[in-house]
Amino acid sequence: MGGMMDMMSQMMPPAAAKTPIYPSLMTLPALTPAMRAEIDALSSQQLDEGMARLATGAESLERAAHAGDNVAMQQALGLMREGLDQMGAGIAARRVLSDGKAPRNLALDWFRREMNLASPITADSPQTSGGVKAFHLVTMLLLVAFAVAMVVIYVLKMRRAAALFGRLESGSGGLPPGSSPPLSGPPGRPPATPSASGKPPPTEPNDTPNTPADTSAAASAVQKVEPAAADADATSVAPPVTAKWLGQLRVGSVIVETPSVKTLRLLPASGAGLLPFTFLPGQFLNLSLWIGGAKMNRSYSISSSPTQRGFVDITVKREPRGAVSRHLDDLLKVGDVIDVGGPVGKFTFTGAEASSIVLIAGGVGVTPMMSIARTLTESAWPGDIYFFYACRAPPDFIFAADLFALQQRNPHLHVTVTMEKPEGTDWAGPIGRITGRLLTEAVPALTTRRVHLCGPPVMMQAVKALLTELGVPPEQVKAEDFGTAAPQPAAAGTAAAPVAPATGPLVTFSRNNKASRSRPNQTVLELSEELGIGIEFSCRVGTCGVCKVAMTSGEVEMAVDDALDAEDKAKGIILACQAKPKGDCVVAA
Repeated sequence: MGGMMDMMSQMMPPAAAKTPIYPSLMTLPALTPAMRAEIDALSSQQLDEGMARLATGAESLERAAHAGDNVAMQQALGLMREGLDQMGAGIAARRVLSDGKAPRNLALDWFRREMNLASPITADSPQTSGGVKAFHLVTMLLLVAFAVAMVVIYVLKMRRAAALFGRLESGSGGLPPGSSPPLSGPPGRPPATPSASGKPPPTEPNDTPNTPADTSAAASAVQKVEPAAADADATSVAPPVTAKWLGQLRVGSVIVETPSVKTLRLLPASGAGLLPFTFLPGQFLNLSLWIGGAKMNRSYSISSSPTQRGFVDITVKREPRGAVSRHLDDLLKVGDVIDVGGPVGKFTFTGAEASSIVLIAGGVGVTPMMSIARTLTESAWPGDIYFFYACRAPPDFIFAADLFALQQRNPHLHVTVTMEKPEGTDWAGPIGRITGRLLTEAVPALTTRRVHLCGPPVMMQAVKALLTELGVPPEQVKAEDFGTAAPQPAAAGTAAAPVAPATGPLVTFSRNNKASRSRPNQTVLELSEELGIGIEFSCRVGTCGVCKVAMTSGEVEMAVDDALDAEDKAKGIILACQAKPKGDCVVAA
């Protein structure tokens, strides 16, 4: 009998093995009142636990089916089986109380059923009119309900997929030329410092550099956040816009590029799904943050490719005296939400504008160039890309691994990197600033190429002069200014230049009921700062559009109006940072 009980215990499923009701009945000649009370309590416990497991398993199965997670679906089914087994044990305990049989006979019935032996001792158990036991009928109904639920879930998924593909085929959703269908990807690896030869750093097996399509696990320098469930499926999201978008984005990860530069990977505010806007390679975003009780606006170029529709990257250098960059570097953390506007800017290149491109970058000016290079590589653009990057020292090389990885993928991408101060390192590549010889040796027929230039103001002024000397037509050179040059201090022993008297046109700020005459070459923004009007601004060079304001009367001249479109101009919108009054004017500020 002891061996029989061991055999039966081994045969029992995990849930039933916790409460071996039938084997324990083999040693009971009859049920005492105490035993009946114990079995009644046990049956209630088994039924409650079984129903809870069954319900939990059904919910898990539905979620796993929605997510297409086969492993989770299998685990959910196992949990449901355990619930059914526990319910069976509870029902068995109730039978002990209701059948009135000797406990030993009930145990033998169970044993014969499990072993598929002869019919049980008695066949007086309750049956349905069709000859099926109530327990089996309940089980069958549950399985049928589960099958119906699976079919419904499958049909809904196929309908959503069909709607999504229909939307993609009917239009690209505002994707720029050369873009691929919407993609998404996880945060990539932080780049490694390049080798002395300027070649890509060695990688271990399965170690993929941080390209936009990289799906490898992030290194420890990357802070990650798990995307939250989307508030709505892809078919219910409004078509993305390509300009004038205002909203919030969530920080998905922070990638350390160099000791002073980080890339912020921004996701939709829900944490998942597609971005609510599209952009062109070379554009930037306007960020608005409250710091120390004051609202501050800054513009940062996008460094990721627009083909990556699930996220957008901005790369920020920490400036020792920069309030916003220090806030982003020191205080911003994964999961935080940022107010964002854009995309903005005309410093773009999609491949349709020319048959080849020369990208010249300095310092953090490499960020829009990386967006362009990534986009052209991912779209298999056939033109030649000549990429020049001037860097202070090897530890300051932003996107080192990313850039060399792109070069390995794209045979049309030619990369030249020069270090200004490589002393103390093993750098063996070009040294010094970008020179005419460096350009002409690397770029055949330079004067026929389109050139994009971005970097510190001093560097850009020098390269522009250099390109002019080499005979590159000015209309072929496109430059992106990150800001105006810093004012030069007066030389020692000299006095500062006197301030010109305010004898220019009268500028009235109608909303503040203030007015003042302007000084020669003074902009509306500069005059508003003197009067404390509070017009918001960011770049001060006419590209970000943060300082847009309506002019209700008068006339101004603007050297740069890149941030204004035809609709803005028709409504009398001006850029306060560029607008210089030509006569008396009224501004709605």
